[in-house]
Amino acid sequence: MKVAVVSRVTFPCHGYGGLERHVGALLRYLVREGCKVTLFTTPFEGPGVEDIQSVQIGYRRWPWPRREGFIVADRNTNYIGWSLRVGRAVLEDRSFDIVQAEAGAGFGYAYHRRSAGDVSPLVLHPHGMEEFKTKGLKRLAYLPLRAAIRYASRKAERVLVPDWAMKEEVSRYLGSAPERHVVIPNAIDLEVVNRLPEPKLMRELEARLDLAPENKVLLSVGRLEKNKGFLHLVDALSRLGKSEIPWRWVLVGEGSEKARLQEKLHARGIGTRSRLTGAVTDEELAALYERATLFVHPTLFEGSSQVTLEAMAHALPVVATRTGGIPDKVEHEKTGLLVDPGDSFSLSAALETCLGLGGSLEMWGRAGRVRVEDRFSWVNRVRKLLALYRELLREKSKLKMGKGAQNV
Repeated sequence: MKVAVVSRVTFPCHGYGGLERHVGALLRYLVREGCKVTLFTTPFEGPGVEDIQSVQIGYRRWPWPRREGFIVADRNTNYIGWSLRVGRAVLEDRSFDIVQAEAGAGFGYAYHRRSAGDVSPLVLHPHGMEEFKTKGLKRLAYLPLRAAIRYASRKAERVLVPDWAMKEEVSRYLGSAPERHVVIPNAIDLEVVNRLPEPKLMRELEARLDLAPENKVLLSVGRLEKNKGFLHLVDALSRLGKSEIPWRWVLVGEGSEKARLQEKLHARGIGTRSRLTGAVTDEELAALYERATLFVHPTLFEGSSQVTLEAMAHALPVVATRTGGIPDKVEHEKTGLLVDPGDSFSLSAALETCLGLGGSLEMWGRAGRVRVEDRFSWVNRVRKLLALYRELLREKSKLKMGKGAQNV
């Protein structure tokens, strides 16, 4: 089966984000199942993804400062134009059986194929739909991109819903026909997770971050932006400041809220118990997952949440907010605890409960790993995708036969 995958970014070509990692795993597992895959993406340096033909389509950038507001403006003015150029490039090659597009990247193909005759079915994966959940000026700036994603979803043969918990919001935000929505949960690459970090690296990290063996390590991973809820987590942690249990909070990530977080940590008197690492390598992140006692994800809104899956795959119990696709992953009082977004009091109580659980907390972590293996592995996801692709090709074949009979 020949599959065109359309994505603005992918791992390892463009970085380490959740979307990048997802697309990178998609490419690898499609090839493993015997598909011939072509990636349409933005230009990158380096060798690309092994066994994948890459078509790099130019992506313009304005010479603006790389701050959040300017990045959003850059993305809205240039992403849609890039998508239109990609759509034309995909249509020039009529050999593809299926076109799978990630988020707004599908707009150009959906738009250009209106008058292209017999074309390949489009499968759209909208991901977390952050563009629909932001507020204020940022929400206004995302208006063109939201319109592009809605258009692509209405024209796609199928729209992938990343989690069962997101069915209602996908219908509400995208406006596409619910009968064309298919729930295929996002996945985690367990083969990558199972590569244990070197003991030497673990010792180096513990020394660098001053993590004594008796410390309970609370780990968080994400962009340091308002919507990730880390400021609320600081409020929650400040209430644990007098706890007799020795704990340390380790936060991995970069973003515009870093200085504000550091200031608030020291103002609340827990700066010495907190470690903001910035960006880390894959190996270092794996070591931190292995060292951690508990994963904490206080996000105010979310899509599917790849980091939650990563933590559970490392057998970590999770305290997280009840938003997006997280309730599909974290079973309350079975693999962790769920609280309402922005509720720092409930978050603090959940953390205090977990720190006092002892061996039961480890049982929650093991149950989380089993849940990931059963429901969220890439082996399961790619096989469901291939079944969907075959279904679409059968529908296309029947449609062509029906039209042929009408013309006789």
